[in-house]
Amino acid sequence: MKVEEIFFRDVYRQICLLTGAVVGAVKLRDVFEFPPDEKLDGLLAYATIDGEAFGFEILAGAQIVGNRIKIFPGSYKKICRLKRAEVDAEIRIVTAEYALPFRDRMAMIDDRIASAREDTRRIKTLDAFRHPDYPDDVVVYFFGTDARPELLWVRCNSVDENILTGELLNEPRNDFGCHAGDVVKFGVAQVNGQNILLHLPKEDSSRA
Repeated sequence: MKVEEIFFRDVYRQICLLTGAVVGAVKLRDVFEFPPDEKLDGLLAYATIDGEAFGFEILAGAQIVGNRIKIFPGSYKKICRLKRAEVDAEIRIVTAEYALPFRDRMAMIDDRIASAREDTRRIKTLDAFRHPDYPDDVVVYFFGTDARPELLWVRCNSVDENILTGELLNEPRNDFGCHAGDVVKFGVAQVNGQNILLHLPKEDSSRA
């Protein structure tokens, strides 16, 4: 499967093998240690959300030998991270045995990128509204009494009893009592039998 076809939940916090054009796009010898006459077929990577972007932290160079993957040592001193939008590669999740040598490295990565947004990433109901490259960003309906509804991007921050809080990323064209950069509340609502994410104005946020 191509990286551009995957959804973050399919690979999040898992070890993956990336093959294809991405191997030649990374300055491998700046990060990895392997004999100069060896040719790499792929990259072993850990799928994460670092900051806001969904992507891959490269753990090691790899060589495919039959049905096995030969792993070359990586460097703990250097970080090589690729955003999903930058990656032209085939991807597959590898078996747990390949993750064992990288348990400490993965724990270091998890500690480094720890985020209060983790709770919101577990909410599968939000998946239909997430940006493919920035999974914390969801599209929310804003309604006003005298304005036409708008779809605006909101970056999830936290969730409390099904009420989500996030940062409004777009400046609304209409007056909804909020602006880009403001903290807003929203939740899941049904309209005509379909789920949408609905902005909760301050006076209504306690009712949902």
